[in-house]
Amino acid sequence: MVNLLVLSGCEKSSDDPVIPPAKPDGVTWTDDQWKTIQTLHQVDDQNYLYEMNCLFDYKLDEVLKANSDNLVSLFDAIKNVILPDSETDFTELLRPNMNSIYKYCGGCTCFSANGRNGGYVMGRNYDFPPKDDHTMIVHTPQVKDANGKVVRYATVGTADMGILTQFMDEELGYRTTRMQELTLYAPYFILDGMNEAGLMSGLMVLEYDGTHQTTPGKPNLTNAMITRIILDRCATVREAIDMLQQFNIISIFQISESTVPWIDMHFEFADKSGDRAVIEWTQNSMQILTGEKLKNEPRTQDPKYPTIHAQKGDNYVIATNYYLSKDAMEFPEDQALSSEMGFWRHDVVDSLLYLKQSVTSQEAMDICHAARIMKNDPDCIEKMKILLILDPTLDIDNKLSWPWITIWSSVYNNEDMSVLFCSREDFEHRYKLSL
Repeated sequence: MVNLLVLSGCEKSSDDPVIPPAKPDGVTWTDDQWKTIQTLHQVDDQNYLYEMNCLFDYKLDEVLKANSDNLVSLFDAIKNVILPDSETDFTELLRPNMNSIYKYCGGCTCFSANGRNGGYVMGRNYDFPPKDDHTMIVHTPQVKDANGKVVRYATVGTADMGILTQFMDEELGYRTTRMQELTLYAPYFILDGMNEAGLMSGLMVLEYDGTHQTTPGKPNLTNAMITRIILDRCATVREAIDMLQQFNIISIFQISESTVPWIDMHFEFADKSGDRAVIEWTQNSMQILTGEKLKNEPRTQDPKYPTIHAQKGDNYVIATNYYLSKDAMEFPEDQALSSEMGFWRHDVVDSLLYLKQSVTSQEAMDICHAARIMKNDPDCIEKMKILLILDPTLDIDNKLSWPWITIWSSVYNNEDMSVLFCSREDFEHRYKLSL
């Protein structure tokens, strides 16, 4: 039985954890930052899913001026802009734990399809280690300039706070000032979302040499910040592509301490007109995949590698964790295909969407359920063989120990501007909220 729980914006319920009305002593937060923290509330009953309304100016342009080229330097840049006097330094947690983050990497599945009642829907599973257990739904308001022109769209998106909270060991959760301060970083790390113009975005991990563009005169944009800037400033897929071409794209996980292949990402975009695209980077060159370019082609007949099936239908777009561009076929097979995954999940989504001309948000969530990452997923079985070499103590019979679960599932609908959420594979409880 599916339980649909309708939420209205960021209103709290009496069962939510209470953040005291008085600002804690000793913090350096602005009044708007404190008001933002006060909107934080728990959505689910498992202490995993939270919602927050961002009421402070997160000064995106100032953060971008730092030209960050990895996750640690990006956290430093954010702190210097929004919390310059804070004594909390989250990079102290990041630096010694970078290999732990990289070692297990992640999965993810994303698809966009025609909506049943008009518009389009984007469904997305975010797959990552179980310890990665704090998901934040972040709302940001529209901003206009002095002449009344919209310079930042209203957005709703999802941030993965667990990349840090898994190392913080805060039993009191967001009742502590350190955890509360961490929420102010959430608007910068949006991994999927939608804006008021109906543009939707989702990112998926790729495990191959990370993008590192170096065109003179272009500022850096780490791929972890792509969804943030695109949803803030773009109304269409075409505008998103034009925006990305203004930057040197840098993989957030390029760092010398990493013991696994650098992690890249590709992105799926869909807008209200029905324009859809997957953007990825091969050999530091941006690939724009639309229409027939999204048809997968077999790269090898070698039986030791997964079979890549072409997408059956042409009225939807699917992206998981392998490159779709033809240029990727030229990658050395022992480096590319052996580290890619998502073939099985792609085929599951493809087979279900092929049967439908359109889907409702609930049907899209059902597809997310079918495509959740599972222990018997052939991709996972192969991946675990590699991980056991890296970590022989890994208990693959204990789901809380093995590398991935579906941390969250989200469905964005740009017809009624709604979002449907499920947390940690609990598909019986579905949370619906609006932009």
